[in-house]
Amino acid sequence: MLYVKLGGSLITYKKEGMLSVKEDVVRSISRELSLSLRDKIFLAHGAGSFGHIPVMKYNLQDGLRKGSELGASEVMVRVSELNSIIAKILLEEHVPVAPFPARSIFMRRGGKISCNTAFIKHLIDYDLIPLTHGDLIPDEESGTYVLSADEMPLYLVPLGLKKVIFLTDVPGVLDDEGNLIKELKRGHLPELKKEGFDVTGAMEGKLSHAFKLTSMGVEVIIAGYINDGDLKKAIEGEWGTKII
Repeated sequence: MLYVKLGGSLITYKKEGMLSVKEDVVRSISRELSLSLRDKIFLAHGAGSFGHIPVMKYNLQDGLRKGSELGASEVMVRVSELNSIIAKILLEEHVPVAPFPARSIFMRRGGKISCNTAFIKHLIDYDLIPLTHGDLIPDEESGTYVLSADEMPLYLVPLGLKKVIFLTDVPGVLDDEGNLIKELKRGHLPELKKEGFDVTGAMEGKLSHAFKLTSMGVEVIIAGYINDGDLKKAIEGEWGTKII
């Protein structure tokens, strides 16, 4: 199974703080995906401006507190709205997606996350492509937990996950001078180019999950979607940063 994550900054105007979608980018990726339907695919996207802004506004990265219920609701409504927009574009490009919120199948108990993989397997067995997103999921201790779409593939390995592609708005992992790092090993992490604040840890958070995935036998590529065809190049290992 192939996991493809569309970064929040790639598909929304996250850095500008605008609640709108980069439709041309999503449509281009959708067209590429329509050519890869022979593969078993799981799709996810970041929350982008739709999720990170209200999470920060209500400090929900620290959990759900008394009085922040409307804030949590705003996050859930906004990210579901984004998911619906992305799903509609994919459908228009003939990609058979099955959109759903991550909070419907992921839950956190005692600091550990569980996932209803039977639900996902059923969709994939019937040639549907699961499409979910970064979300606030239930947490027995803190009320809610911010689950990044970068973290989700860790819980999908039992489904036969073989490869993960993280698509971003930059060519891949960049050093402090802005140069692309083509291969990155655990323990050999150079000084990274600084990014803006991100409630799920930005590139450093992504790399943390990526290294865990490689230790589980999953191939991971972090690549930019700059031009048409970049997804295909990333899948084939010709573009981006390979995590080893």
